Amino acid sequence: MESLRWTPGFVKLLLPPRQSRGASYGRLAYSPFLRYPVSVAKWCTVTVTDGDGRRHSLDVEALSSYDAAHLYMTHVAGHPGCGMPIPTVDTIFDIVAAGQILRVDGKRLKTWIENRRSQWNGPRGMLFNQRPVL
Repeated sequence: MESLRWTPGFVKLLLPPRQSRGASYGRLAYSPFLRYPVSVAKWCTVTVTDGDGRRHSLDVEALSSYDAAHLYMTHVAGHPGCGMPIPTVDTIFDIVAAGQILRVDGKRLKTWIENRRSQWNGPRGMLFNQRPVL
């Protein structure tokens, strides 16, 4: 009868497979190939109430609650016939993301948009500047 020989290849078969190469630290994803932290976009629902009290919702993939509200504005401005209310400075955006309900005020959103427009340069800034402003 042959005896089993423990070779490195045979030991590999006994170990569980690796799940992933990268590790995740909170909201930031980590990769050994990237030299800077990358934010991960999440799906969230943006809800706006019109003057009659009806709620209008839109699902977007955003990096933050302000980004979600801005993407809602971009969608409504790009599709005026969609039936959703056009946001103003007085609009309050309700964002549901990962089981949390967040509120974004229209005045603070306008300030956030203006700050981002002045901070971001290059291709990312050019694309961001194409979005509408309140």
